[in-house]
Amino acid sequence: MFCRRGFREGSMKKGEFKVGQDVFYPTAGVGIIEGMEEVVFGVEHELCYVIRIPENRVTIKVPKTRAVSNGLRPLLHGKGVKELLMVLADKSSARPAGPWAEHYKDLERRIQSGGVLQVGSAVRDLLRLKAEAGLSFEEARLLELADGYLARELAVAQGVSLEAAREVIRVSVGLGT
Repeated sequence: MFCRRGFREGSMKKGEFKVGQDVFYPTAGVGIIEGMEEVVFGVEHELCYVIRIPENRVTIKVPKTRAVSNGLRPLLHGKGVKELLMVLADKSSARPAGPWAEHYKDLERRIQSGGVLQVGSAVRDLLRLKAEAGLSFEEARLLELADGYLARELAVAQGVSLEAAREVIRVSVGLGT
């Protein structure tokens, strides 16, 4: 499995994270908080979360005071998984409305938001567009990034393999077996 569990979201205040907690960071994906470290920025000392991203073997440091505003959040659980599956199953059209550049920017914005439902809606739209008409190189790159984020988070949340999580996504979108 990618990360460990070991926290109860309800037992913490919003924006507080604990060592050992699985988290999602928008520009990096699913990770685990391995510790806290004081980092010097110029003349300022700031306490940072040290987050290991197992997928790409990267460690990032996120200032505690800006963690939530930078998009750090706990992983999906319970009701959140059900909401995600509902977003994936939504039958709204995958056909982009308006110019391609606006469609692309909208997809990119949803993915970069880090919100699991936003990422899920982008994956849904891209998977359906791929099945209907194919994707441009840029759209295919976005799909690879967003699908990776979503599948890893779902795998950890449901305690399944990455492949099983990808299959859940595709079945929910209406493209799987």
